[in-house]
Amino acid sequence: MLHYALITGATSGLGLAYAKWFAGKGYDLIMTGRRKEVIERRAQEIRDKFACKVIVILVDLAQEDGVRKLLASLEGREIHVLVNNACFGFRTSFSDTDIDGLKRLIYLQTIAVAEITHYVLRGMKERNKGIIINISSDGAFAVVPGNVTYAAAKRFIVTLTEGLHMELMGTGIRVQAVCPGFVDTDFHENNGMYVDKTRKGMFGFRQPGEVVDEAMKEFEKGSIVCVPDKAGKLVKAMAEYMPKKMYYRFADDFVNKNIRKN
Repeated sequence: MLHYALITGATSGLGLAYAKWFAGKGYDLIMTGRRKEVIERRAQEIRDKFACKVIVILVDLAQEDGVRKLLASLEGREIHVLVNNACFGFRTSFSDTDIDGLKRLIYLQTIAVAEITHYVLRGMKERNKGIIINISSDGAFAVVPGNVTYAAAKRFIVTLTEGLHMELMGTGIRVQAVCPGFVDTDFHENNGMYVDKTRKGMFGFRQPGEVVDEAMKEFEKGSIVCVPDKAGKLVKAMAEYMPKKMYYRFADDFVNKNIRKN
């Protein structure tokens, strides 16, 4: 029986970086995505480099039919690693955001994550072994104007992961929520946001592979909620300890200076 690592949203960015990381550790892969030509090309590159089996499932996990299709495709396959990475976002105020977009984001980041995890976890519990990695964001700790729904959904992922950790203590199943800050992916461009990816320093953009390497080092140390960069740790601390009125002003100013909608 092949040992699969299932990575959702594996076409590019963090999902692709996780796919390469686990392929390098000897796992066969199941990669999901929506862009057929791109993900097929990436999958072949991984096959060629790591000599592993890669199954590509074209699916939109922001809708119920997509989740059903994925779960049906997993029948008879042992999933030893799950990376819930599929995501999208938008940079508009809550009231100006299209309601169908809101529903899709909430479904993708809450119901889809919970349902896929629930399905995979059954097999892991039978084997008493497995890894579940849920990709959240430092936005889970620090909502800013324009990402209200995104931040709330990412907070759900952190809470779910912490709860799973407590329920699975004493078993061979490990979980982790990864909460990165700015990562150099196509996330912002795909969602109509402009950001300066050339900026340096604490709030500069990091490469996906670098973030994954750091998160996996923390995973091996037993980290449950991983904030893999200094900027994210600062944002988390500010949101938790800064007086709220002061934080609200800071968040509004930061967005106006660093992120704007095209």
